[in-house]
Amino acid sequence: MKKNNTPVLIIALLGLASIFYLSIVYKNTFGERDTYRMAMGIIDSITSNKPLGSSMLYGRDISFAYFGLLDFFRPIFKTNLALIIPFMNYINALIAILMVIPFFFLVRRYWGTTIALLANILLLILIPVWRATSQYGHPMTGAILFMFIGLALIGYRSFLRSLRLGWNKLILLDILIVAAFALCLMFRLDAILMFPLIPACLFLEKYPFKKIVSTFILYSVFPIIIFKVMQSKLPEIIGQEKNGILDQLVSWNNPVRYVDNFLRGNLVFIWGLNPLICLIFLISCIYLVYKRSYSNLFFILPTVLLNYIFWLPNAAPARHFIYLSPVVAISIAIFLTDIFPTVKSFVKNNRKTGVALTAILICSVLISYKYSYPVPMSKKYSYTAEQLGNKLQQLEPKNKPIFVIGDTIPAVVKMQLLSKDVKVKYEKTNILTDDDIKAQEKSVFKPKPVYINLIIVENKNNKFICYFQGWKAKVNEIKRFFMETDKYTQGYLVLNMLDKNAKKINVEPSSLTNKLEILNL
Repeated sequence: MKKNNTPVLIIALLGLASIFYLSIVYKNTFGERDTYRMAMGIIDSITSNKPLGSSMLYGRDISFAYFGLLDFFRPIFKTNLALIIPFMNYINALIAILMVIPFFFLVRRYWGTTIALLANILLLILIPVWRATSQYGHPMTGAILFMFIGLALIGYRSFLRSLRLGWNKLILLDILIVAAFALCLMFRLDAILMFPLIPACLFLEKYPFKKIVSTFILYSVFPIIIFKVMQSKLPEIIGQEKNGILDQLVSWNNPVRYVDNFLRGNLVFIWGLNPLICLIFLISCIYLVYKRSYSNLFFILPTVLLNYIFWLPNAAPARHFIYLSPVVAISIAIFLTDIFPTVKSFVKNNRKTGVALTAILICSVLISYKYSYPVPMSKKYSYTAEQLGNKLQQLEPKNKPIFVIGDTIPAVVKMQLLSKDVKVKYEKTNILTDDDIKAQEKSVFKPKPVYINLIIVENKNNKFICYFQGWKAKVNEIKRFFMETDKYTQGYLVLNMLDKNAKKINVEPSSLTNKLEILNL
C-alpha cells in the first residue's frame, strides 16, 4: 500500500473504532468496582471542595493526571453529579479510539502498513482485555495511549534525523517524547512495565548500543523525575496512611502469593487474552524464534514477560494484563501476515480441506470467546447493585447503625449521586484480612498488616456501616468481624442478596450477636 493512502487509512480506522466503541461503551453505570471507588473519591472531592485532595480518591498518587483531567470538568459535575459516570466512560472510549493513530504509525514504521492495519483490528476488537477495559472509565488505557504516542514520536524523530533538518526540531521532539512518557506514568505509575518498549524501538531504529543506553536513560529517567516532582505538588491529605512502593510490593507480590495464585493467575492471564489468541500468540513467538527474528522478539517478549511475572500474584481483574495486549496484537499480526500467502495457496489447491479448516477455525473462535474476559460487572448487574443504594437512601430512620454486607460499593456511589448531603468515609477495623493472615503465616517477607475496610455512610436518616466487598472468600472474615469487634455490636443487618456469597454467611442473631436484627429490604 502507498504511504499517500495514510489519511484514508487513519480515517477508516478512526471510523471503525468510533462505531465499535461508542456502541459498546457503558453509559450510566460502571463496569468495575475500582472505577466506582474512583467515582466515590471524585464525588467526595467535589462535595468537600478538595480538588485532588480527598482522602477517598482511589489511587490518586499513581493516577493523578487522570484525576486532574476529570477535575477539569468539576464545574459541570457540580451542576449534576450523575454526569461523572458518562464522562468517565466516554473519555475512556475516546482514548481507545485515538489509540489507533499512534499505534498505526508505530507499527507501520517497523513492519509495514498491512501489519499495522491487522494489529489495529486485533487490538480494537479481538483482544478481550483491551476491549473490555475500554468500555468504562479507567486510567490504564490513557497510560497506554501516551506510551504509544511517545514510541511513535521516537520513530518520527529518527525519520527527521535522517533528513538532517537541524537539532532544534530534534530537541523539541525529545521534549515531547519525555512529556508523553511522563504523562504515561502520571496516568498510571505501573505503566512503567511498558518501558522495555523504549530500548526495543531504539534497537529497531538501529541505534548503536551506547546510543540506545544513553537515549533510554534520557527517555526513562526524566519522565520519572517529572512524575515525582508533580506528585510532590499534590495537596497533602492529612491523616491518610501512606504505603510506599516497597510496602505495596511486599503485600501484592509476596512470594506466598505466587504459590497460592499460580494456577488462578495463569487462568486469568489466558482469560484476558482469549484462549485461542493466547495459543496463536505462543505459536507466533515460536515462529519468530524459528525465523531468527530476534529484533521482533526483543520488542515483544520483555514487555510480555515483565507484565506476566509482575501481575501473576495479583492477576485479578484480568485488566492488570492490559499493558501487554498491544505487543501481543503486533506479534500475531506479524505471524498471520507472513503465513497468509502459504495458507492462501493451500486453500486454493485444497478447497474442501480449506472449507473444513475454515469452519473449524470459526467454531474455535466462537467457543474461545465464551471463555474470554468480559467486563467484570455487566450493565444489568451494575444497575441492580445500584438499586440497593436507592433502597438504603430512601429508608426511614432506624435510630441504630445499619450493617450492610454484600457488593456495597456501587450502592454507596448511588447514594452519593442521589444527594450531596450523603457523607462517606473509610474506616479500618482492628481485624486482619484473611489474605493478610495467610501471608503472615506463610511468608518470610512479612507484609504490612492489612485490616478489614469499612465504608461509613451517613445520610439525613441513618448511619450505614458497609462491608467493603462481600466475596465468597471473605465469609469467614465477615463472621470474625462480627464475633471479635466490640465497636459495632448493636443495630440492623442487611444482606445484599444480589451477592450470592452473602447468603452463604448464614448470619443468625444467635450465632453472631444477640444485638443485631435482620432488616429485609
